[in-house]
Amino acid sequence: MQFDRSPAEVWRRYERDRDYKRSIGLYDRVRRNEAFYLGRQWEGLRVQSLDPLIFNVLRRCVNLFVAMLVSDDVAVRVTPFEMNGEGRRTAHVLERAFASAIERSGVKALGRPLLKNACVDGDACFYVHFDPALETGQAVKGDIAVDLIDSTNICFGNPACDEVQRQPYIIIAMRRDVDEVRREARENGISEDEISAIRADDAGEYHRWRVNGGEERVTVLLHMRRVEGGIAFCKTVRNATVMREKVLPYRLYPVTHLCWNRVRGSCHGESPLTEAIPNQIAINKLYSMYVQCIKQVAFPKIVYDMTRFPNGWSNDVGKAIAMRGNPNEAIAAVFRAPDISAQVLQLLRQMMTDTTELMGASEASLGTVRPDNTSAIIAVQSATAAPLELTKMEFYRFTEDWARIFLDMMGVHYGVRTLVLPDEDGGEPDRQSFDFSTLAGQDMRLQVDVGAASYWSEIMQTTTSDHLLESGVISDPLVYLENVPDYQVRGKHDLLHALRMQRQTQKEETANAGTEQP
Repeated sequence: MQFDRSPAEVWRRYERDRDYKRSIGLYDRVRRNEAFYLGRQWEGLRVQSLDPLIFNVLRRCVNLFVAMLVSDDVAVRVTPFEMNGEGRRTAHVLERAFASAIERSGVKALGRPLLKNACVDGDACFYVHFDPALETGQAVKGDIAVDLIDSTNICFGNPACDEVQRQPYIIIAMRRDVDEVRREARENGISEDEISAIRADDAGEYHRWRVNGGEERVTVLLHMRRVEGGIAFCKTVRNATVMREKVLPYRLYPVTHLCWNRVRGSCHGESPLTEAIPNQIAINKLYSMYVQCIKQVAFPKIVYDMTRFPNGWSNDVGKAIAMRGNPNEAIAAVFRAPDISAQVLQLLRQMMTDTTELMGASEASLGTVRPDNTSAIIAVQSATAAPLELTKMEFYRFTEDWARIFLDMMGVHYGVRTLVLPDEDGGEPDRQSFDFSTLAGQDMRLQVDVGAASYWSEIMQTTTSDHLLESGVISDPLVYLENVPDYQVRGKHDLLHALRMQRQTQKEETANAGTEQP
C-alpha cells in the first residue's frame, strides 16, 4: 500500500495511536503517576474534616532505583572486522569521535531523567538527530543531538510490538511556537498559502504539555518510515506540511525505546508506581486521621456545670470567675479521652515497610538500618539490587542502541573531519583527517561498557598487569605501561616517550663503547 504523504494521512495515523493510548488508559495513568511522584497526592479532593498529610514513599523508591541504575560512565570501543593498520587507525578515530559526540550531546546526563520517566510512566524514548548548527571547534559545523521523548508523545506503527527497528513507521509529536514552525516551513520551500494554514491549536486534554494563557503553539508531527535506501522523514501539522518527505541513508530508526516492565502485546511498559498508589493513599489517610485524632484527644478537657457558670469558664491567669452557689462544692472536673490504639501506628509502619520492600527497596538499601553487622547489610543490599538486574540489562541494551545510531549518523553526516590522536610512541599528538563517509554500510563490532562494567574491566586489566610484573612474566616496563589503560596512569604517553628515549640512549652508549674498545 502506497503511503499518502498528506498532512491528513499523518494526522489520521496520529489520532489512531491516541485512541489506542486512551483504550489502555495510558494518559490518565501517566498523569496520576506523575502527580503522586511530585507529591500532589490529594489533588482534586475536598477534605474539611482533617488536615491532608503526605508521606511520599513512592518518590523515595523511584529516586533509589534511578540512583542504582544510572551511570555517567559510558565507554564505546569499536573493532573493525579487519584489524590491519588501517583498521586500527579507524578504531582509534572512532573511539575519539564517540567520546566527543557523547560529551557534546549530553546523552549521559539525559540518562537520569530518562530512567525517572521510565520508572514513573512505564517507558521513555531518545530521539537522536543531527543538528547542523552545533559548533564543533573546527571548520565543519554540526554534530549529533539527543532529545528526551515522553511515552505519550511517541507513536509506533505497530502498538503490539515494543521493538523500534521492526516498526513500519514512527511518529513523534512536539509542541512548538507557531512563528518558529512557519519560519522552518519557509526555509524548506513551502508555499505561502500552505504556511498560512499553520495555526495554533489545542494541545488536548491528554497531552502533558502545560498551556499558558495566550500561548501560540501548534502540534508538529515528525513522521519517519523505512524505505529503500534509508529512512524517509516528513514534518506536518494538522492542515499543512512543514517539511516535505526526504530520505536519509540511515540503516536504523534514530529512536531508542526503554520499557521498565514489559507488557505482553503492548509497546508501552508498566510503571512500579501504578500498583503501589493504593498503598500510598492508605498511608496518607491513616496518618492524617491519626494526627487529627491526636490533636483532638491528646490534651485534657475541663468539664464544668453551666448552671453554676452562666458566663462560661475562663483559663486566664488571675481572672476572677463568677458563679452561683457554694464555691466549695465540686464544680468542674478534668476529662481525658482514652488513648489511641498502638495498633494504628504499628500498622502504618508495617504498611510503609511492606510497600517499599515490595517495590524493591529494603531498609538496608535506603540506609535506614543500623550498621551492626556489615556483612549482613552488604548481603541484604545485594539481594535488594537483584530484582533490578533485569532493568539494568535493559538499560545497557538501550545504551548500545543509541551508540549504534551514533555510528550510523557519523557515517552519513560527519564527512571529512580532523581529530587529534595520541602518538603510540609517546611523541606529540597527531592531527589526522578522516573521511567518515567510508563508514557508511560497514559492519563493525561495537562494544559498549556502561557504569561498573567499564570500571571493572579497567581495574581488572591493571591488576592483572601488576601480577604479571610481580611474578616476572613481564620484565619490560614498556610492555607493562602499554597494557595499562590510559586513565589509570596520568601522563602515560609522556612516560612511554621518556622510557623509549632512555632506552635509545642506552643502546647508543653501548654501541659507542663497543666501537671504542681495541
